[in-house]
Amino acid sequence: MQSLQEILATIAQLEEEREAIYRDDRVSSSEHPRLKEITKELARLWDLRRRIEAARSAGLDHIPVEAPDENSMS
Repeated sequence: MQSLQEILATIAQLEEEREAIYRDDRVSSSEHPRLKEITKELARLWDLRRRIEAARSAGLDHIPVEAPDENSMS
């Protein structure tokens, strides 16, 4: 599993990439699939970040509940 720092770095990188796509106020048809991937991955990473932080707040060194099925996060 990724560390919290790695997750935060990946979130920042994906958000920068998403901002770059939107920077010119036009999203080309070739950029739409990448935006969809970025959105899906950001949702997964934010969920993982919240779960890690909740586990830490509860005094745990692991996440006690499995991540949701990837298909359910679409």
